[in-house]
Amino acid sequence: MASAAHKMEEIGVESFADELKAGTKLLFGQFEILSFLNAGGFGITYIAQDSLQRRVVIKECFPSAFCRRTENLVTARSRQRQEEFRSIVALFMQEALNLSKLNHPNIVKVHQVFQDNETAYMAMDLVDGPDLLETVEGTAPRLTPDEITVALTKMLDALGYVHAQGFLHRDISPDNILLDRATGEPVLIDFGAARKDVTRKSRALSGLRVVKDGYSPQEFYISGSKQAPCSDLYALAATFCHMISGEAPRTSQERL
Repeated sequence: MASAAHKMEEIGVESFADELKAGTKLLFGQFEILSFLNAGGFGITYIAQDSLQRRVVIKECFPSAFCRRTENLVTARSRQRQEEFRSIVALFMQEALNLSKLNHPNIVKVHQVFQDNETAYMAMDLVDGPDLLETVEGTAPRLTPDEITVALTKMLDALGYVHAQGFLHRDISPDNILLDRATGEPVLIDFGAARKDVTRKSRALSGLRVVKDGYSPQEFYISGSKQAPCSDLYALAATFCHMISGEAPRTSQERL
């Protein structure tokens, strides 16, 4: 698996109270957790090893506002949250299955979707390379104007493909675009918030995690609001505005 999902150099750097511990087996031993990578309101991401000893990224459905972990099992925080939690897991499974059908050189590839520990998981490619935020902050080599132009062109093509398949990414930002060190290709990652045919129900269930100040459009701040391809384009424009200017953009609310 040679494409992209997350940065190998981050392995083992962070920790999170609800993470699965290193050595945990998933899907009857097909995957073994190596380390925690990062976490958001909707899920936890890990570096793992598959049965062929290849390193992959595993995304676990873990909507922390709705669930908790007991040993490895993930359960609703309360009876009142149970229906919402099960709905989120079902939605995660369906969208992950849809995402596994995407095939584009600048989009992370989802290889497997499965259930375990009373929740859902998806296994994705792993990349060795920095994200765009690191290039802006100077912790990775800065991109030249020509390289920024090429990266933007490829991201527009990738996003056009995503939208043509009926998806919205809903979480585009500099730290969700990686540069594959081996190929130099920009790769769009973290589809944990992605939705196909964003319904009122799915917006209500997943809106808690997708707001990212500076990059999220105004509609992401409003519960149950309509989201469209232009929402992703706003976030992509904000991302590359940051790349060009070197300054983080103001929030969409401040810009009104």
